[in-house]
Amino acid sequence: MTKSAFTLLLAAIALLVQPATALAHGPESHEEEKPAAAELVAEAKEDASPDVAPAEPSEPGPAAHSPEYANLLNNLHPATVHFPIALLLFAALAELLFAARGTQRMRHAAEIAAIAGGITASLAALFGWIHTGIWLGGDGAMQWHRWLGTGLGIAGPLIAWVALSAGERRGALRVLLALSALILLAQGWLGAELGHGAGHLWQ
Repeated sequence: MTKSAFTLLLAAIALLVQPATALAHGPESHEEEKPAAAELVAEAKEDASPDVAPAEPSEPGPAAHSPEYANLLNNLHPATVHFPIALLLFAALAELLFAARGTQRMRHAAEIAAIAGGITASLAALFGWIHTGIWLGGDGAMQWHRWLGTGLGIAGPLIAWVALSAGERRGALRVLLALSALILLAQGWLGAELGHGAGHLWQ
């Protein structure tokens, strides 16, 4: 074998061996990394405090365990307040139109709305106390909202009774409806302040 042929043979062997060496090196490096990663996980578990319990899925709130509609009475106040607000404000507007134009349709509309508004005002005040319970705390907005609503709830049957006999007590009905409209406007503002925060219109 000549020297040149021997050199070509060595070069061919080197080219064949080099890919095998490269392939063999790859898995060896990964095999060396796996134990290192496993050691890191083991060390992390050892460092964890044994007093800390593993996180568990959060349990559903009390409402999920309570019977269906168990809190219905407690949550009816926000729904019931819309009836006296709409009915008594409409009654005041209808009475104002009746005083200005003298139409009998506006007269009857004002009386019917005043009767319904007076009854629902008492219901809304009752559900307000059920909603909060016997609790007299709270800031100024809460105090005004509580006692204005209570006063309107007490006056509700009187408004309904006067509206039923409005032919004889038209002036009294107008005074009651005007006062009710002013109180309801204040109550709407105070309720929104409590529900959405102070200065809710500008937030």
